[in-house]
Amino acid sequence: MTTTDEAIAALRLFKNVILEGPPGTGKSFSVAEIATEWPQGMLGADLKGNRADGRGAWAITFHPSTGYEEFVEGIRYNPSGNPKGFELMPGVFREWADAARRNPEKDFLVLIDEINRANVSKVLGDLLLCLESSKRLRHSAACTGADPDHADCWSGGATTRLPYSGIVLGVPDNLYVLGTMNSSDRSIAPLDAALRRRFAFVRVNPLAGDELKGRLESSLPAVGDEVIARSVAALDGLNSALENALGPDSTLGHSYLFDLGDAGSSSFWIEVNSGSVATGSQFQVIQEWATSLLGAVAPGESIKAPGTSVDLEVFFEESRFDVKLEHPQSKPNTQFSSSGIGFERRMKDGGVTIWTPLGLRKLRLEFVPANGDAPALVQQYLDRSAPGKSTSGRGYGRIDATERRGDRDERTVWRYSILPQLIDTVTQAFVPEILIAGLREAWVRDNLPAGVQAKVRGGFADFEQFLNRNLGLRITQAGFGLTSGLTIEEYATAAPTTGRAKDGEDDDQSAGE
Repeated sequence: MTTTDEAIAALRLFKNVILEGPPGTGKSFSVAEIATEWPQGMLGADLKGNRADGRGAWAITFHPSTGYEEFVEGIRYNPSGNPKGFELMPGVFREWADAARRNPEKDFLVLIDEINRANVSKVLGDLLLCLESSKRLRHSAACTGADPDHADCWSGGATTRLPYSGIVLGVPDNLYVLGTMNSSDRSIAPLDAALRRRFAFVRVNPLAGDELKGRLESSLPAVGDEVIARSVAALDGLNSALENALGPDSTLGHSYLFDLGDAGSSSFWIEVNSGSVATGSQFQVIQEWATSLLGAVAPGESIKAPGTSVDLEVFFEESRFDVKLEHPQSKPNTQFSSSGIGFERRMKDGGVTIWTPLGLRKLRLEFVPANGDAPALVQQYLDRSAPGKSTSGRGYGRIDATERRGDRDERTVWRYSILPQLIDTVTQAFVPEILIAGLREAWVRDNLPAGVQAKVRGGFADFEQFLNRNLGLRITQAGFGLTSGLTIEEYATAAPTTGRAKDGEDDDQSAGE
C-alpha cells in the first residue's frame, strides 16, 4: 500500500491524520497526491470556489507564534474593517468548519503543515475533544432541502462554547484534518498523549533504490543516468548507516535530489580536423576550453601556468585510461596526454569528441567520426558550436565549452542542501563525531551492537569516498571543546584511486591503469 492509499484509508476512519517522517521525505507533496486520489467530485469548495484540497485557503502552517486567536477565534487586527482596528474575528478552523457544515454532501480536506512547531494543545484549546472521530457532528438525513447549517441538522457529537463569541461549535464529520510533522526535529516539544490519541500517524519514509531512480529519471530527463545512479546510491548507503546508528528518524529525505535540475547535462566537445588536433598520444585543446572543463571535474585546479597539469580518469570505449591535462613547459598548447588512448590513430579522419563529467577528476570520452554512421549527429554538435575560438594558426576547429543549462549541479545540491541537513541531524542527536572518521570508530565500538557495527563503518566509509572522489568535499571538525562543530571543506586529492580506502585514511594514492 502506498503512503497516499494508507493516508486516505486512515483519514476515512480517524478523520485526523498526521504524516510524520524525516525532513525532505515529501510529506507536503503527499498532500497534493492525497487530494488527487480522493474520490472524484467529492471535495467541496468555499464561497469563492476554492477547492478544499489542503492547499491555499485550506491550509495553515504552524509556527511558535501561532495561537488560539489565529486558529479558532480571537481579538485580532482587521485591516479591512471600517474603521480599521482590533475586533473579534473567526480563525481559519472556524471558517473551515462553517464551510463543511454548509455542504454536508461534500468532503473538506484541510492541512496543518508543521503541526508540531506550535504549542498544539494551546492552539486547539477546547476543540481537542470535538476533533475526535467518535465525537464528530453528523448531518441528519431529515434535513435534506432545509438549511444544512441549521443547528438541528447537525447532532450526535461533542460541542464547545467558544470563550470569545459564545458560539457553540462542533466539528462536522465531513471535515478531514491532515497534518505534517518532522519526526527528527528535537528543538520542539513532542506532541502530548491526549493529542496523539486523536490522530492517526502515517509514516513517510525516504524513497530509495530503483523506485527513487525511476522517479528522478522521469522527473529530470536532462540529468545524466550516472549522476542519478551515483547520488541515489550515496543517499541509500548514508541512510542505511544513519538508521543503523541513530534510528529511522535520523535518515535524510529523498526530495533534495529532485533539485539536481540540470546536473549531468553538461558536455564539452571539440571538432577534430583530420588529425590537426590529435597527434600521437596527445590531443590539443585551447586554454579557455580546458579551464571550463576543469571547473566541472576539478574545482580549484588550474593549468594556466606552463608546467602545470591535472591527472584525470577517462573512460573510453569501455576501458579506463589515466590521462593528464597539461600545459607543457616548452609548448604554448594545452593538451591531453595518454599513451593508451592513441588519439591520432583513432581520430585521424576527423569528427567530434564529446567529454562528459562523471565526477571528481572523471570523464567519459566519446568520439563520433565525420565519415561514420552518424553524420547528422556530428552536424548537430557543429551547429551548436561557435567557430573561430582557436588562437593557433593550425586551427582547433569549432568548439563549445559547455551545454550546461543550470547551475544546480550535483555538487551544489549536496554541498548546500543535503550536507547541512546531515550535519544538523547528527548535531541534534549529540553525535557529531559519527561523521569524523578518526572519532567514529570509538563511538561505534562503545555504543552499537556488534551485529551492526560493520554496516555502520562501511556505510560511512563509502559515503566519504563519494564526497571526496566525486564531489571534492569533506566534513571536518572545527574548533575545540564545547564550541566545536562540523564544517564542509574542499577536499584536495592527488590523483584518482581505485578501491575503497580504509575508514579514517586519506584516499590519496595514485591509481594504476
